[in-house]
Amino acid sequence: MDSQARVGSIEALEGFRAALIRYTERARRALDDVSGEVKRTRGWLEVEQRQKWEQEFRRRTRLLEQAEQELYSARISSLQNDKSAQQMAVSKARRALAEAEEKLAVLKRWRQAYDARIEVLAKQLESLHETLSRQMPKGVVSLTNSIRLLQDYAEVHAPRPVTGAGESSSPTPETPDPS
Repeated sequence: MDSQARVGSIEALEGFRAALIRYTERARRALDDVSGEVKRTRGWLEVEQRQKWEQEFRRRTRLLEQAEQELYSARISSLQNDKSAQQMAVSKARRALAEAEEKLAVLKRWRQAYDARIEVLAKQLESLHETLSRQMPKGVVSLTNSIRLLQDYAEVHAPRPVTGAGESSSPTPETPDPS
């Protein structure tokens, strides 16, 4: 049995190490992008859309109140016998207000569903981020140390240069001539 290790290609290990570093950086950037997108989407749902539809609800409520006031004024006024325009305006304002209420309800359901669905995935992302941030650098360091040790081993156990016709440069004990 041979007592020396056969180191085939340290360059292959160095190439793997470089690829591992590139992969780790790209994966981290991708995770950061995904995390940012999750936060932006949550903000869009919780802040932008909520504010938009709450503001729209208030605006439509004012329009309904104004249309109802005009209809009431038309009923009281003896000058206008045809109140259909005001009645149509009130109906239109009620439908618009109902639409805003529905949008707010849908938005609330979306926020709840988003949190429920994303929470599981976000935990998986955190786990992957943990691996990329803590475990991969440890792996790169371990691989670097292994490469260094293998390089040192290869240098120590490198074949010695031949100095003459079949003689090595290292001294060898001479064997007595049997003649």
